[in-house]
Amino acid sequence: MFRAQLEAIVLVGLLVSIAAPPAAAQEHKVAANGLSFAYIEQGSGPPLVLVHGSVSDYREWDLQMKSLAKHYRVIAYSRRYHWPNRPPGTDADASVERQAEDLAGIIRALGIAPAHIVAHSFGGNVALELTLRHPELVRSLVLEEPGVRSVLGELPESAPPANRAAMKEVFATGDAERIVRTYAADVAPGEYEKAPRHVREMLLANVAAFQLDYTARRSPFSCAEAQRIEVPALVISGDRSPLRRIAEKTAECLTGAKLVRIAGATHWMQRSHARAFNEAVLSFLAGVHDDLLTDTPTAQPAPN
Repeated sequence: MFRAQLEAIVLVGLLVSIAAPPAAAQEHKVAANGLSFAYIEQGSGPPLVLVHGSVSDYREWDLQMKSLAKHYRVIAYSRRYHWPNRPPGTDADASVERQAEDLAGIIRALGIAPAHIVAHSFGGNVALELTLRHPELVRSLVLEEPGVRSVLGELPESAPPANRAAMKEVFATGDAERIVRTYAADVAPGEYEKAPRHVREMLLANVAAFQLDYTARRSPFSCAEAQRIEVPALVISGDRSPLRRIAEKTAECLTGAKLVRIAGATHWMQRSHARAFNEAVLSFLAGVHDDLLTDTPTAQPAPN
């Protein structure tokens, strides 16, 4: 009886979402972990939180919002110090641990636990840390090339990647466009040059926060820690991305995780290959919901 009711509710929700297109996203504010965070929200249904990567903010997801909001209550927030939030001050703390607590506070403040989490790059570090600390807040994980270099077992997370020297030099110039171009050339070659004006403006608006992300303290994330995570997980990678090895190893270490490779994509695949990315996310989440229905116990008759 209970399962039949749950299936009916899910079916009605899907039919309503198909019949009525989601309203346009509106910006809101939420207080969490001692700060105010800007976020946009669109759609209705199971909650889904989007966690952006470096040099970015909630606008990173503008090609995902409408598609995902047909089936979910989609919430995209700007991480601490990212536009349009308060910029970093002298006491700024952008550590992964602090940002994981930000996300935990946002989920609790909005009353949406457990939520599906879709996270990109450094946002993936935050989402993984959140899941280790507060598994009760997370329904599933979609990780778009998380920046957990230490999962490879070769270097501690604090060790400098190959381009650290180049980034240190360019950060010292204070030239925002040069900083963005240097980073983009490494992780998403050719993407900055063909990006529309509003995307370039978003990137340039987040350079100060990006520098904090880049130099922030990152606790080592090992394969053993990944194996502690029990929620359903999908890892998405681009076959032209320099972070694909990290993504593949993360998927290997997460128990039962699925891996999707997007042909021709770089680290910025949610924009360059938005349709393929959205389809991968929606297909995975549909499977999570199917598992929820399958795992729901049927009501037992009361004892005489």
